[in-house]
Amino acid sequence: MPRSVTKKRRVLTAVAGAALLASSAAIPASAADGTVGGAGPIKEYAPFPTPVSYPCEVIVDDNGKLWTDQFIGNRYGRVDPETGQVSETPLPNLAGLPGGQNKGPDGSIWFVEATGNALGRLNPETLHIDTYPFPWGNIGPINLPATPTINTGLGVPFDNSFGKDGKLYFALIGLNIFGSYDPATGQWERYDIPTPLSGPIAMEKGPANTIAFTEAIGNKIALFDIYTHEFTEYTIPTPGAFPGGLTVSPDDKYLYFGETLTNKIGRIEYATGKIEEFDLLALRKGLPSNLLTGNPLPNPGQMRFGSDGKLYIMQGTFTLGNQVGQFDPKTLEYNELRTPTPYSSPCDLNNTVPGKIFFAEFTGNRIAYFDIPVTEDISNTFPVFG
Repeated sequence: MPRSVTKKRRVLTAVAGAALLASSAAIPASAADGTVGGAGPIKEYAPFPTPVSYPCEVIVDDNGKLWTDQFIGNRYGRVDPETGQVSETPLPNLAGLPGGQNKGPDGSIWFVEATGNALGRLNPETLHIDTYPFPWGNIGPINLPATPTINTGLGVPFDNSFGKDGKLYFALIGLNIFGSYDPATGQWERYDIPTPLSGPIAMEKGPANTIAFTEAIGNKIALFDIYTHEFTEYTIPTPGAFPGGLTVSPDDKYLYFGETLTNKIGRIEYATGKIEEFDLLALRKGLPSNLLTGNPLPNPGQMRFGSDGKLYIMQGTFTLGNQVGQFDPKTLEYNELRTPTPYSSPCDLNNTVPGKIFFAEFTGNRIAYFDIPVTEDISNTFPVFG
């Protein structure tokens, strides 16, 4: 064979090898074993018996059991992390559709019913569920022969959060109002959200004495002061962001939020109102690790700080993603963990157990978790009652 041809083949082989190495280097080496930035790999519990139940948020009860609202399944799912046993409890309201949840002062689980136009309370010990219909926008209850009472209405709540005053706060998308319920007195209160058709979706404890919530349609982040009852709204600089998740920083200085449709996360400095945005696509290192297993776009949603001081972000909740983002606010380093289940749609997460992040998978139909280091006190970011 002519020496020139042999040399040409060697050159081509070397170029091809270099290209292969470059492409593999585009994905972090640790992605192969499912760990990034000291976190992972993601491990999953068995799926829930009810197919397509759409579990979302996770609460760790006082006995260490994991609970999640099964939105479409109209049930409450439980996982025993010690044994892996999975079980379900149906809602008494056939039209309930449980949404956002929080643990109350007595250890019970309070949740909203998106189509049930009500609050619900689950006793983790007895599995008994009480229903508290909203005094506004209700077109129920409906009584049908041989069936439980069906309560429904036009409120459409998606999330809730306890305030430092012990009241449970929520927003009603259908009525564009912000409301509260006092479990101690049974008193309801309502407040009109300043922006019409604001589309309030996610809600969390905010900085100082506030409850923070996202206005997905209004493209704003809002704070409600539980004592003065005043609203403060911040317009997101990027139009059409559709904010879908938020959390306060451990030092109570910032409020972080996800811009679902523009693949960014933002933060508001509480003292000054200054807003910064971080483009996740620009921060990503090379190619996403979930090619062919999920939507590769971040589409950030709900988020929580981990005990390692990093911000963990649910990605592709409504767009068939299967990654959890990891953002370091100090270095701006951004990594991604991949769920074993393809197209799992990770929904919401719990950070209250040091060294763990628990979350549920909307379309994966299960609860998952991963381990993280314990280096920082993040207790300020926990819900009021854990």
